[in-house]
Amino acid sequence: MGISKLKIANGETKWQVRVWENGRGSRRINRRFDRRTDAEAFLLEFESKLEEERKSPFKGCSFENRFFRDEAVNWLKDGELRFSASHLVRVKGVLNEVLPRFGDLTMDKFTPEFLAKYQQEEKARGLENASVNRKTEVFTTILNFSVKQRRIPFNPANGFRKLKKSTTEMDFWDQDEAADFLTFANRIYPKDSEDRWVYVVYLLALNTAMRAGEIWGLRPSDLSRDGRSIQVRRQFNRVTLAMAPTKSKKSRLAPLNDELREELECLIQTKSINPDETVFMNELRKPVCHENFVKRQFLVDVKAWGGRSIRFHDLRHSATTMMIASGIDLKTVKEICGHADIATTMTYVHLISGAVERVAEIFAVTPIVSKRD
Repeated sequence: MGISKLKIANGETKWQVRVWENGRGSRRINRRFDRRTDAEAFLLEFESKLEEERKSPFKGCSFENRFFRDEAVNWLKDGELRFSASHLVRVKGVLNEVLPRFGDLTMDKFTPEFLAKYQQEEKARGLENASVNRKTEVFTTILNFSVKQRRIPFNPANGFRKLKKSTTEMDFWDQDEAADFLTFANRIYPKDSEDRWVYVVYLLALNTAMRAGEIWGLRPSDLSRDGRSIQVRRQFNRVTLAMAPTKSKKSRLAPLNDELREELECLIQTKSINPDETVFMNELRKPVCHENFVKRQFLVDVKAWGGRSIRFHDLRHSATTMMIASGIDLKTVKEICGHADIATTMTYVHLISGAVERVAEIFAVTPIVSKRD
């Protein structure tokens, strides 16, 4: 930033001012003046304007001509450098759905009242609270990003509240239901069956609380040498079709009981699975596609079984609640499940309140009363 003296072709003298519009890396402004005093006046005015913007950075911002479509595209370009592949796919899906409806609205229209109405519409379509929240988070995140970029003066959705997560969204089978389903699966996928691996998947999910991606990423080398645990090291990302770290970015141990160990070892031996291959794989010896498994096996099997229908992910919830109900301490359950915070593990406690109440009926620690008392 400064003034320089120039000699042009016809011998005249000019005074040039070269400045950055908004700091280095922004658009550069070049101005030429016949007199130095004019150049100095321009520079003084420009510096005064910059100082004013530093004191009030949002003064030049407005909602005028700030359309949701443009702000969403701007946010998505930044997100392509920061989001995981699976998250990028999810937000693109949401934007493909909402941009035709809301893309031409200016950003000031996205008030708490507007988003609350959108919540009601999505709930009326039968979506669960968690699904609605994931959609509204896209709106609020774009608004916050535009504020940080100083493209709009403030977030018009301030005060908007997400829906509470319903306990019914975290469904689970109790131990009797889980055992009955495994009995059914054991019958339709007997030990000599080519599809015995399907039963092993159910057995693994209900005994370890592993996530679906972690199940599909399991390798023979993950079974401990002592045969008592599984090292959960990775998950198969169904979007990128590649292995990725676990959700917590850390490996952990999951329990391996005798029946599960025997089933896994038998499957590995029967299928001649190499240490670097996945235990569960398709005809091309590639990891199982989760969507195909749920559609072609799990949903079909649950319907044929005739019991209460839950999602495949709810097998993890079922395993977690059964561990807690059986008396395993919360810290151990937290480590087995790979929860980042004990508060997440605590959310399962209210799901088994009935079991806890039954414990209260048969278990009590009371002071010893001596005969002298």
